[in-house]
Amino acid sequence: MKKHEVEQILIIVKSGGEEALNLKIYKDGTLGRRGCGGLPPIPITGISFTETSEIFDKLMEKVPQKVLDEPINYQEPEIHAPLEYILAFFGVSKNGETGERAEWTKSTGIRFLLDNDSSFRHPLLEFLDGMALEALAATNSWYFDIIMMAVQKVKSNALPDQTIIAASKTENELNQDLNHYVQQTNPSDLQFFADNKVYADSTGLEYHILFDISDDSVRYELKPVGIQGLQFAEPIPQKRKKKDTSKVEHPNEEKKWWKWW
Repeated sequence: MKKHEVEQILIIVKSGGEEALNLKIYKDGTLGRRGCGGLPPIPITGISFTETSEIFDKLMEKVPQKVLDEPINYQEPEIHAPLEYILAFFGVSKNGETGERAEWTKSTGIRFLLDNDSSFRHPLLEFLDGMALEALAATNSWYFDIIMMAVQKVKSNALPDQTIIAASKTENELNQDLNHYVQQTNPSDLQFFADNKVYADSTGLEYHILFDISDDSVRYELKPVGIQGLQFAEPIPQKRKKKDTSKVEHPNEEKKWWKWW
């Protein structure tokens, strides 16, 4: 398979049979992502039609032709706790579609199925890890908007109109997914993801998202655009366990603020 034939990049990471990351990047600008690369899994899925190949092009610049010429499917003989990495490439559609509905006629890639405690090393395993990290970094701001739309029902002005989201149905499940998202995201990045964006609810009311981050908590509020003087609500006192962000306050719809520990 030649580089110019590639039209989709697929990255999957699984641990213990649970999917930590599923990321699809298409040449036609379609983006699809579920998860942040860690566990517990984040089942919130977003698909957007961006009409730009910028992310795809940057990733493909890092792919040597040799990777496409020499696929690898390696599995350790003895596995107790599986850890799976997949980097796959698809192209040459037979049905004329180039996005989610495409029927590809060519594919190649890399797959490693290892034991979680494996000491196995391979240059292409490092290459795959680097590609996953770069793809995550390139889609993190977009995926933040997916999370906000799924959980808080507010749409970013940076999010393409052609966006599809699949998420948990109950409020408790969504709050848990949001908590897991925060656990797996660098807190210092959260405000960066929200900066210079406006988020609108179904009534058209617009908000900025503001974060208040300390050593032991992360809070945010949806601040209506044009309204001054709103304050973050006082945090509810709670003893902080070391590196424990497993608890989240249920949203207070009247005050529009949320906090994680």
